[in-house]
Formats: sequence, C-alpha cells, structure tokens
Amino acid sequence: MPDIHKPDQILPYLAAAIDLGSNSFHVTLIDMRPTLSGEPYVVLSRAGEKIQLAAGLDEANVLSQEAIERGLNWLRRLVPKLAQVAPEHCHVMATNTLRVAQNASAFINPASAILGVQVKVVTGEEEAELIFRGVIGELAYGRYKNADKLVIDIGGGSTELIQGCKSPQIVNSYPMGCVAFSRKYFPNRKITAKAMQQAVEAAQDIIASKLEIYQQQGWQVCIGSSGTVKALACLSGLKEDGTYYLNQASMANIERQLLAFDNLDEVKIDGLRPDRGEVLPAGYAILKGIMQSLQLDRIYFSTGALREGALLRSLRGA
Repeated sequence: MPDIHKPDQILPYLAAAIDLGSNSFHVTLIDMRPTLSGEPYVVLSRAGEKIQLAAGLDEANVLSQEAIERGLNWLRRLVPKLAQVAPEHCHVMATNTLRVAQNASAFINPASAILGVQVKVVTGEEEAELIFRGVIGELAYGRYKNADKLVIDIGGGSTELIQGCKSPQIVNSYPMGCVAFSRKYFPNRKITAKAMQQAVEAAQDIIASKLEIYQQQGWQVCIGSSGTVKALACLSGLKEDGTYYLNQASMANIERQLLAFDNLDEVKIDGLRPDRGEVLPAGYAILKGIMQSLQLDRIYFSTGALREGALLRSLRGA
C-alpha cells in the first residue's frame, strides 16, 4: 500500500472513521484528546456523499464497474484529508453491499491501496454492535443513559435492530435497506400508495420471526440513527430538549407528502437534503413497518452510529 500517511505530517491525536455504506460513504475526523468536561473526543469534521454502491448490484450480486469507480473516486478525493492521521488510527469499514457482492475484492483491494489502510468488511452483527456503541456514546451525558433502549438504524442495504441498556443484549441485522427497497418496490421509480404498502408489509415480514424476543425484553426509549431516520425526524419538526423525534402522527403527515409525488426523482421537500429524496419513500416504508410491528409511537434521533462506535471502541481498547 502507498504511504499516504507521511511520518513528518502525522498528528498522533487525530483519528478517522470511514463508513463505506450501501447508500452513502461518510468520514468523521476527531481529536482524540479528552475534553475538560469529560467527552472522550472532539469531532473536527464530518463529510459524506451519496454513492449508492448498492444500486450497482445486479441480480447475481455482482457489483458494476461504474459503481466501483464512483466509490473509488470519492476515496481519492478523501486522501488529502487523511494525510495527518496515523494508519493505525484510521478505521475503514464496509457494510452490507460489500458483504454480499460476489466481486467485493474488485472494490476492496483498490480502495485499500488508495487509502493506505486495509478496508474491513464488518459482519451484520458487528455493524449492529458498533451502531449501538455509537448511540450509547452520544447519549452518555443525557437523560437516557441508564434507560433500556431499542436502537434502529436503516442503511442503504441493511437495517439493524439492537436492544440493550449500556451494552447490546439483542442484536439483529436484516437484509433490507433504502436503496435495495427503492429498486424492488418502486419499479420504474414510480411512487404509488400500493407500492408503499407493499414495501411496508415486506419490512414487517422480514422482521416478523424475531419480534417476540424484542417484545419480551422490553425497552424504555426508542432511538434511531442513520440518514433515513435523521431526514424523517427533521421533517417531523418535533423536538424535545433539543432532540428531534418522530411519532405516528408526524409519520402519517410525511407519508401524505411523499405520496403527492409521482416519481422518486421528484421528491423535494423543504428541509430535506436533495440527495436523500429518491431513497426516502423506501426508507420511510421500512421505518413504518418496524413502528407498526413493534407498536412504536416515538423515535428519537441520535447522531451517534457506526463511525462513532468504531472510534469509541478504538479509544477504549475493546
């Protein structure tokens, strides 16, 4: 691998976490020196871009060269931002699309060479555990730190459901995500009430076999992370103590707005990031299916997720 991390430029207190997701690629850069108020690190920057790697999978789960190049080009642009980060402090994780792609090495090998750091493909269970760790870290100083939590993360290719208090007790990763559902349940990019309901029911069917274990365990608060939950929570306009949240009424209002559009490319709503619109109907349907199945009325949004979990794991050496 090329040495993009030049020793004379390295700042030993910097660390980076890179999430090569099925819909978007993201990087978080931090200063690892703890703050006076006790936080374990300070976020210096966050950046991301919609890559839609999952959209490059064909029916045989072979990743197209076009999708591979979209991802590699983003990494090439990222390299200068990592020059001061020691390779041992640069954590690069790939998720569902590169778990299932038959030719995953066609992306992983050049990506590792570009970054000078080996890309790690995390299992669905490890992804879920890191998401939970990231959410817990973000809530460490809030009122829900000692509450039993149900955490929901909807990605481009998979959805994770994790229940626990300070550590995960129930961990599941399901093969449904906003990119995959967009392709399957909104063919020709058409938005209809029938397509939406089919996607909702599909999400319910996928999680049905493990519903009982969550219901038996119970939880006191439900927290969502990821771009889908963030977009929906922000569109809800509801806040409690500065934290966005969703409820059944706000979800119904969002559904009416989504069904007013005929095509995924037309989804543009005030407060919605432009590149989120085309996958939001599918992400909405997955979340609605989960909410109905688990009889959830309120979901709070957390900024903590996979990248934050990986950084906290590294800092704490576990």
